[in-house]
Amino acid sequence: METYSWVFVFVIICTVTNIIYHSSVKHFEERRPYPTARPRIKFPTINFTKYKEIFPKYSPYFGLSYLNVYGRPRSDFLDKGFEQELEEWRVYFPELMTSLKKFNQLRKQNTNFTLNTFSNSRVVIVDKRTKYKTGDILNARIDAYNWKENKRSFGGDYFVARLVYGNGLYPDGIAGIVTDHRNGTYSIRVPLLIPGEARLEVKLMIPLEGIAELIRCTSLRKFLGTTYVGTFETLESTECNIDLSFTKYSLFYALFLFTFRLTEDKICDYSNPRNQEPWFCVKPPSGKCSKIIKLTFDRNEPSVYDSTNEICNENLLQQLGSSKLIYGSGLKISIQRPGFQSQQLPKLPVCKTSLNGITTKRPNGYFVNGLWKSTFCKNNLKSLAEAGPCFHNKDIYFLGDSTSRQYYYLFAKMIGMEPVYREDGTEISLGDGWNQPRTFQSGSTQMYFRGHGTPMQNSGHIAAMPYVSDMLDEIASRENEVVVIFNLGLHVLYFEPSFFIHRMRGIKDAMLRLNQRRANVRVIFRSQRVLDINTNRTNGWLAYRYGVLTREIFKDVKNLFYFDLWDLSSVWPLNHFHPRQEHLEQEALYLCNFICNGIRV
Repeated sequence: METYSWVFVFVIICTVTNIIYHSSVKHFEERRPYPTARPRIKFPTINFTKYKEIFPKYSPYFGLSYLNVYGRPRSDFLDKGFEQELEEWRVYFPELMTSLKKFNQLRKQNTNFTLNTFSNSRVVIVDKRTKYKTGDILNARIDAYNWKENKRSFGGDYFVARLVYGNGLYPDGIAGIVTDHRNGTYSIRVPLLIPGEARLEVKLMIPLEGIAELIRCTSLRKFLGTTYVGTFETLESTECNIDLSFTKYSLFYALFLFTFRLTEDKICDYSNPRNQEPWFCVKPPSGKCSKIIKLTFDRNEPSVYDSTNEICNENLLQQLGSSKLIYGSGLKISIQRPGFQSQQLPKLPVCKTSLNGITTKRPNGYFVNGLWKSTFCKNNLKSLAEAGPCFHNKDIYFLGDSTSRQYYYLFAKMIGMEPVYREDGTEISLGDGWNQPRTFQSGSTQMYFRGHGTPMQNSGHIAAMPYVSDMLDEIASRENEVVVIFNLGLHVLYFEPSFFIHRMRGIKDAMLRLNQRRANVRVIFRSQRVLDINTNRTNGWLAYRYGVLTREIFKDVKNLFYFDLWDLSSVWPLNHFHPRQEHLEQEALYLCNFICNGIRV
């Protein structure tokens, strides 16, 4: 009887604790201290004058007047935080959501169900001929089969196709356009623009089952399995992230570690008051929300507040056969050059940023004789040296992550620019991180590299993580033409995309303000690339998802050029986030055509 009494007491404790816990969670979810996109609300009027510092244009700090704002608690500016709703990313993928719904229904009906499309799918050429001619269209079909060798009844798998000539890492070729008909059949369309012997290669980058897993493990506004730690002026350190409101605990935690539950009074709000970019930290033992001076990222240390949230199932993603050639891939065809009269191609306009790029037909280019050739504009430049004069009398901003920094150094080397130093000969530094601000100068030309704001998968001074929207707001009217080249995405691939949408809409707002201030400015967004990677939960579908969202967000901005590298990187696949030199130089040379903006050099 005594044993039953203890069991009864234990159950009562569990029940009460669970009620307390869920009440706390419910309260926290109702509070939702996570901001959403503008312009749905009116900004509060805040005087930042006492925090601003103006730097000369040749300084590595130029355009970073708001550095002293970064890392300060919101209480320095406002009495309360933002309380708004989030934007749902799934509305931009209606067909995929329909496929996922069908997949989940099948999975509920059979717990052993697996979609493992790779082992059964096959590709065939629809209009097989002995010979093709340049100007023809190659049509092929992918048939997807389920785990029982039955034809799939719905789509959702992510395929990439290319027609290539020769072997090696950097062949000539063109991307194939894959269309999902949502019935288990996918069509491939490839315009034949290059004569010679070619082969059609088709890869299943990830099946729908893997996409479902990637969506599941990126469904929180935090990078599961990692930790961000902030160090304060008091030299105390605690965990930080873009959102701490969705902390959940297992029963064990609810019973024995409930004092760790993050209620509102245990969080310091460091969200940026200018653009509402979110950032929160656990309140340190002193109870004081002092200024953050440094952020540290640990890829291998999971957060203590993620106890019930599982990271991506890497074993599953590997077993699905992702990023593998499917059956029938490698089909060979022969393309002949027709007579002179029939091979004339339509005249193309000179490459200019005014072409927009978002609605460009696909494939938007191809490799021939080792050079990328656009299909929608005439890219005349044959070498980076030839583009040098285009950079005179320009202020060029490279904003984003380390892949933007690759461009920055490549262009600076091309022009022969020198880094800016202090008068005492030491380079200005905000720490040892690659993302610290940098400036190159040569005559009347300046080049700036600036990393983007938190979160970044690098450690460093908080001031080395400025927001792109802040930097756009700092661009003033001057004689030099301004070119802004930016990208965003790789450091936030594993976060729930509502955060990415919020950040990009804030950048869009800053661009619209910039358009009102001055005319001689062009903004170029460098697109995501096809990532042919299937290790450590990295898969190109996550980059594809952000590419779709970016196109949607910026589709109506007139002076933004969407520098689309998706087809280029389909022909020359990347197995690392950072392109090799040969790949990078092709991208840079192509980009120079738009920086020159149609000017003959």
